Formats: sequence, structure tokens, C-alpha cells
Amino acid sequence: MNVKMIAGTVVAGMVLAAGAVGAVAAQTAAPQTALSEAQAIEIALKEVPGTVQETEFEREDGKEIFEIEIVTADGIEMEVEIDAVSGTVLEIETDDDHGDDDDDDANAGNKRAG
Repeated sequence: MNVKMIAGTVVAGMVLAAGAVGAVAAQTAAPQTALSEAQAIEIALKEVPGTVQETEFEREDGKEIFEIEIVTADGIEMEVEIDAVSGTVLEIETDDDHGDDDDDDANAGNKRAG
């Protein structure tokens, strides 16, 4: 009888340990942000109404950020950068350079300091 009880306890312990390891692995695989992508999009659309074209999550200057690209009703492409932890809007700029970062200085008047 004691052998069955010990075996049952060992099996139960192994199941619990496997569940704990799985939970830790899932936590380390996901970005450690306070905001979800949907929440970041909601914040961006409050700042720049339009249609979301693309959303990126990245680390920039040691911060986790969401970059949300939006096309306004006037057809203007805008990019909103949001701190993924605090939800603070870091920058809003016109995205008229189509991937050419050399033109970003021309948009300096459209930036918001964070």
C-alpha cells in the first residue's frame, strides 16, 4: 500500500513540475510588455485617426516599443511610436520617405518628444 501511495505522490509531483516549467517557458518567450498590440493600436489611433497598415514590436535604445503605421483619410502615411511598457506616445511623424531614413530630418517638426 505504501508503494502505491509513494508512486502516486511522485507522479503528481512530476506533473506539477512539468506544468511549472511550461509556464516559465511561456513567460520567457512572450514580450514582457504592459501593453498588448491591440492596446498600442488603440492609443495610436486616438493620436492619428486612420487605417493601420503595419504594426511592429522592437527594442530601440533599450526601450520596448510598438511602431504603428497609419494611413489617414487624406492618404498621408504616419508612424506612431509607443512605449510598450508605459503606453506613452514617444513620437509621431510623417512617414513619407518610404523606408529611406535619410529623409527623417525633414519631418522633425512632426515629432513629439517623449
